[in-house]
Amino acid sequence: MTSNKSGKIFVSGASGWLGKELISLIKQKRLIDFSTNDLRLFSSNGRSIKLTNSKEYLTSPFELDQFEIMPKNLEGYIHLAFLTRDKLKTLNFNDFVRINLELISKACKIIERNKPKWVVVVSSGAILDRESGEIESDIEKNPYGFCKRIEELLLADAAKRVGANIVIGRLWGASGEQMPPNLEYALSDFIESARLKNEIQIKSGGEVFRRYVDAGEFMEVLVKLAISGESRLLDSGGVVIEIGELSQLVAGHFPGTSVSRSKSLTDVDDYYPKEQDFNDLAKELGIQLSTIKEQVARTVNGHIRQAMN
Repeated sequence: MTSNKSGKIFVSGASGWLGKELISLIKQKRLIDFSTNDLRLFSSNGRSIKLTNSKEYLTSPFELDQFEIMPKNLEGYIHLAFLTRDKLKTLNFNDFVRINLELISKACKIIERNKPKWVVVVSSGAILDRESGEIESDIEKNPYGFCKRIEELLLADAAKRVGANIVIGRLWGASGEQMPPNLEYALSDFIESARLKNEIQIKSGGEVFRRYVDAGEFMEVLVKLAISGESRLLDSGGVVIEIGELSQLVAGHFPGTSVSRSKSLTDVDDYYPKEQDFNDLAKELGIQLSTIKEQVARTVNGHIRQAMN
């Protein structure tokens, strides 16, 4: 079991999906300037992190008193701690908003106290209203997206006050070996349905297009940009695919799986980032983005391994 007690980089929310992808990224030496010993990991309860086919990594509780005894002038701070939208099923509205605002406040104080050279924050495409495409302004309609926008603004301001550059990446559709089985995500829903029932049911009769990026490659782009001194706000990129084709790719990993689709026709749903900025940046940074077949295979393998543990 590895203890990360003296890191150059702080990572809050390290026990979540993206935190695990980040650790795996550094473990694979895709960020050659750092090793896992350079990371100081924090999670809500200080639990250990177990990657697939890997050793465990210890985390510290994400509490401000943990940061008072640590040296200032960090190399970097990666903020991933946030309650995801699915937590609204188990928390009431007020608690969901309160906890997320507390996490944002902690992150701002850490930036101001420990003065990192650079900051990385993962936001979400959910900050945009689906109907208008404008920044979400109704907290009751979309508390997750609204709080994510608050996070973007406050952490950017905190970074500016200490002279740190900041990269904010809005994640839309993603895949990855560390992706948790979560039926809120279409890809995960397809994998679990195929794995457990040998059937996939697509609820939409109309075409639905999404853009998928490997979560590790997403984090690699953000961190490399931050290390280079960039300050940037960008949407995730990757491959555009219609979910009928996505379901077929998943079904191919589970022999005998049937795919059915609703016969009620609906309008085309193409709610995904249309810009190519992310893909272009990845190319400039020398990062080869995975094909959708590679992404699906990696995510399927990760789901199977998690089910076996």
